Amino acid sequence: MYFSSYNIFFKFGCTHSRLVYLELGSMYRFKFPFLLLLSFFCGSASAWWADEHRVVAIIADKHLSDQARIEVRRILGDVSLEEIANWGDSIKSQPRWQHSKSWHYLNLASDQNFASFEPIVGGDILWALNYFYGQLQAANTTIADRRIALQFFVHLVADIHQPLHVGLAKDLGGNRITVRWFKSAKLQNLHKVWDGLLTANDLSPIEYARQLDSASKLQLQSWKDGSFEDWVGESRMILEQAYSFGAKNNGDKIIKLGDRYLRANRPIAEQRLLQAGIRLAEYLNRALRQADGAEKL
Repeated sequence: MYFSSYNIFFKFGCTHSRLVYLELGSMYRFKFPFLLLLSFFCGSASAWWADEHRVVAIIADKHLSDQARIEVRRILGDVSLEEIANWGDSIKSQPRWQHSKSWHYLNLASDQNFASFEPIVGGDILWALNYFYGQLQAANTTIADRRIALQFFVHLVADIHQPLHVGLAKDLGGNRITVRWFKSAKLQNLHKVWDGLLTANDLSPIEYARQLDSASKLQLQSWKDGSFEDWVGESRMILEQAYSFGAKNNGDKIIKLGDRYLRANRPIAEQRLLQAGIRLAEYLNRALRQADGAEKL
């Protein structure tokens, strides 16, 4: 079901935040509201908006192996994957984590072939995914560092499935493309359209995750076989569709998008949410398979 422009624009309300205490390394403990406020009036996240990240985590939780579920509980205690899904965004403004901002994306030139791309050590989403996955796999990773790795990994797997997080350098992944979404007075940008405007609805994250989680056995197997580099390639392939605005927008400084764009791209955005959830579970199942040998300090 697609929603009217009125519902899409006013769907978001300030999300109630739960205060969560998590160790952020062996010497630090912070208190923070980790669910980001995602309404137009409360401000938006710079990645998939809060509900979209929660949906990915909820789907992943449903597909965890018994062993992975036990290890996640050992790492997080009574905090769920859903509850830490937005941690990666919530800490970016803290001095300790400002360097992590570039871990949420990578931008390429429009004529750049991804096959020739070299990850920036310490500086982009592809590097960060490999690094934190390695931290989850390593037997000598402390619980405190494993917790940090899990929180980043859950968030970044979702981010890399948002096509404009593997966007064009010239417009900063769509952030410089001004958009009027339906007939709203407030101007948006193309990145925000893919962050959450395309998938806005009246369902709770749990309800939406349940609705989306309907992949076939063939799809499940196909999606599980992909690598981080494959996910980047998929997002890059979607960009042509994401930048298809229709002839009526040719030459316009403000791109007007509505029902036609929504109907063409919402199914794509929803599939990316589902793929992210399935793949997050698969990689956690693999990484935490050897959990019994992990450092317990």
